[in-house]
Amino acid sequence: MNVNCPVCREIIQGGNYLEKFLSDLDNQEYKLYHCKNCDLQFWWPLRIDLKVYEQEKESCYSLYHEGIMDLQEQHLPFFKKNPILKGRLLDVGCGSGAFLKEAEKLGFDVWGVDFDKKSIEIAKKAGLKNVYPLSLKEFYEFAKEKNLKFDMITFFEVLEHQDNPVEFIKIVKGLLSEEGYIAGSVPNRDSSFINLYRGKYEKTDLPPHHFLRFSKKALLNLFGRENFKINIWENKDLIHLATFLEVALIGKFTSRFKKELKRKVYQNSYYKENKLSKNTIKFLKNLRLFFLLPICLIVYPFVKSTPFYFQGKCFRKSLK
Repeated sequence: MNVNCPVCREIIQGGNYLEKFLSDLDNQEYKLYHCKNCDLQFWWPLRIDLKVYEQEKESCYSLYHEGIMDLQEQHLPFFKKNPILKGRLLDVGCGSGAFLKEAEKLGFDVWGVDFDKKSIEIAKKAGLKNVYPLSLKEFYEFAKEKNLKFDMITFFEVLEHQDNPVEFIKIVKGLLSEEGYIAGSVPNRDSSFINLYRGKYEKTDLPPHHFLRFSKKALLNLFGRENFKINIWENKDLIHLATFLEVALIGKFTSRFKKELKRKVYQNSYYKENKLSKNTIKFLKNLRLFFLLPICLIVYPFVKSTPFYFQGKCFRKSLK
């Protein structure tokens, strides 16, 4: 059976796949295809399974559901590069709201949407008001009724989960104000550490969790279809590099240890409201960097990091 690329609709012969993977989350066999036309890699069949999120089939969601997920490395470039510091902001795939809490401190009127109901419950407990347990398509209908438009729409580590990325970008475009911006991140499929991440980090970058794998070319092709012009940066800093070296050197044990440590430190304090919790986590991250710094400095010039951070806006065609 032939398959169609979910971005450009190029027909790919069913036998021309790169690899196969049998998921122990849903007992489904997936095949990875590469579209030579737009450079996207995608797993087939493409079918989002909400149970992966709500039933914590990937263990990271237990942290979201307990209210102890901190601001992540992929969020940090936004606070250095974003072109606006106020306005109405929508975070798609907001999880339990750690990023929204930080954006709110900058002066944004923050809104969030996520189809993981448990995460939204935690976000509300953390004091966020305009957060909704809806799919993006459902939220679009809600926003249309309320005549809502957004000056900034963010989606961090969200695109790789999509089974219809073109529709996703079209809806984002429909929610943006005339001069609105987008920002977000996706894993870099050519990262020097991505294979370690896939093999040792709980299979997070595999289906039915992640379906799409992006290069810079694939990202530009996707956004270009809806007249978005974006800039793309590799999110390569020493802290991010230390995280992946930690996985390479220690393996899955380190992720389990960190999760248990966060449970002890945060104890449902919700996003660093407790200064002692904040400082403890910061100290431990710096301690990790101190021990790994010699290796980081040696390999830094030679690695391709993950994820990509992107930012841009839509240049709409004028009506004549």
